[in-house]
Amino acid sequence: MTIVGNLTLPRLNPSASLVQGAPRVTLAEAETMPHDALESGAQPLELTPKVLRWEPAVSLVHPKAEQLARGSQASWHGTACSGVAELASRYFSSTEFQALNSGTYHNFDHPLVVADAAGAFGQGLGWSPERKQFIQQVALLHDADDRSQVDSGEVKTGTPARAQVTLEWMEQQKDQLSGRFGWSPEQFVEAKALVARTDFPFDDKPKAAMGTRYDGQSSVQVYQELLQQLPKEKQTEVMRDGLALRFADQAGFYANSFDMAVESVQGLAQELNMGLAGSLKFTPTFLGGVGKDTQFDQQIAGELGLASAELPDRDRLLANWNPAMAQRFHTNSRQFEMLAQALTNVPADTVEQQLDGLKSTARAAFRLTTGQTPT
Repeated sequence: MTIVGNLTLPRLNPSASLVQGAPRVTLAEAETMPHDALESGAQPLELTPKVLRWEPAVSLVHPKAEQLARGSQASWHGTACSGVAELASRYFSSTEFQALNSGTYHNFDHPLVVADAAGAFGQGLGWSPERKQFIQQVALLHDADDRSQVDSGEVKTGTPARAQVTLEWMEQQKDQLSGRFGWSPEQFVEAKALVARTDFPFDDKPKAAMGTRYDGQSSVQVYQELLQQLPKEKQTEVMRDGLALRFADQAGFYANSFDMAVESVQGLAQELNMGLAGSLKFTPTFLGGVGKDTQFDQQIAGELGLASAELPDRDRLLANWNPAMAQRFHTNSRQFEMLAQALTNVPADTVEQQLDGLKSTARAAFRLTTGQTPT
């Protein structure tokens, strides 16, 4: 069994077929049904059932990655993302989802948090329920990478996700993914374009070779080529929603509790082999820049003949985000500024041991300077 927050996820047979067209039942009915009835394909209707029963699926991951995932315990904070966890459970087995998100920062939590944060743009940006679900589906797999190594049978967990590898994997699993998500051929290309926009850094510098068809290309080139495969009327929509997904990807962890935000910086520092002190000091600069890197988007829009397209900047994205998330993002950004100041005279090698005290200092400084109580 895998413990996820306060939920228990059963281990599933990765060789079983994905259940299609299963009857839906209410949670009350599900709780009275025998186990084998649920496992045969019945799906609870509510978004937050007491026990998530992840659908069995034909495995989409490297066998060694799957083996490593089976030996790990996926951790999930749970409270903010119950609905998207249920959404993910429709498409992936728990082992599969863990294997595809095995980084220290890009972990089991990350796609759930990003999908939750992306969905929070739905009302502000006028998405239909179908559009919102599509964007959240893409968010669930935007960093999918089983960390298998080029020209090797090895798998390295705990490492960063690689956008080019994700796009290559999506193409290899096109039929399976399209079937699971119910995507048309055009939606599949759209999903790839949206994933490409989450690449970081998003620039015109060629990426290191990773054994994919995108070797030698920059993230901007990959994104533009995928956009060119879509109808003109769809390109503007994808470029707008791509900026929203990218914002959710970068800001999602910082729109939850301050503890969760700091923990995400710890994971990122470990994943990138960077010092925690330096990472915490850089965080205010990073948060101040989220949503501002639209230079290449404007360039691409011009080259595609979409110069009049209204692409949302940082201010518009924040104004159209869920108000509670936007407020927590602002509050956490200020607390990271306070935390960075508190680090000034702290030896770098003691930051980990003093982190709880440093967070308390940041919270106290926030209260004193703003008169507000941080969430």
